[in-house]
Amino acid sequence: MTAAAPLLPASNRSPERSSALRNLLVERFPNAVLVPERATPPLATGCQAFDQLLPNGGLPRGRMVTWTSPEGGATAMLRAACMGLLDMGHRVAWVDGARTIGPSGYDGPLIVRPAESALALRSAEILLRSGGFALVVLTGCDPEHQGMLRLSRMVHEGQGAFVALTERSLTATVRVTSRFLLDRFRWAIGPFGDVAAVETVAVEITVKASGWSRSAIINLPALSHELRLSVEPGLADRRGTLD
Repeated sequence: MTAAAPLLPASNRSPERSSALRNLLVERFPNAVLVPERATPPLATGCQAFDQLLPNGGLPRGRMVTWTSPEGGATAMLRAACMGLLDMGHRVAWVDGARTIGPSGYDGPLIVRPAESALALRSAEILLRSGGFALVVLTGCDPEHQGMLRLSRMVHEGQGAFVALTERSLTATVRVTSRFLLDRFRWAIGPFGDVAAVETVAVEITVKASGWSRSAIINLPALSHELRLSVEPGLADRRGTLD
């Protein structure tokens, strides 16, 4: 004979208490994966080489991914991932806290360029919580610990994918690092035998998670940009501003 487990009193099993406990667990343990969420499919970006590096073949939904790029490569890879998602019909938003991306430089994700860091953080929270975007990217903003916790809660509520370029990885489920491999760039040669332009860039990417670590070198095509001239005020300069 086995003893039955005691039931909690009805007063301790109310929906309000359960919801409060759930929110407390998410805040205290942002990396914990709740059982109902294990069946949530990851977000495949369409960049096969990048997806193969990620656990389960894509960016986790409802969880934070942090990206550090001390030697470059993050913007190039994330832009390729955004374009892949757009080609598949997904909606993507990019919060540019440093204001380095032009407002109309190319047909790509929704670009949000707040005037200051605090507004960039708030914008990311709103976009994440809305659940209207498959992927939200945050760059040019380094949130404090409390800000990272708020972002973790917002992405958990919206159940989209979220990537933040930051050195703070405490609340991250997946951590990504990247760097350019300059000696593996492919260059186009001009008619006179000199280097005319770069054709492809090589990015070394490392992905780490709990019980997971993979690295690979990914080659990305290089895109050319027209230089801004004083007689062309409609073009954004290298700072992404239209003065």
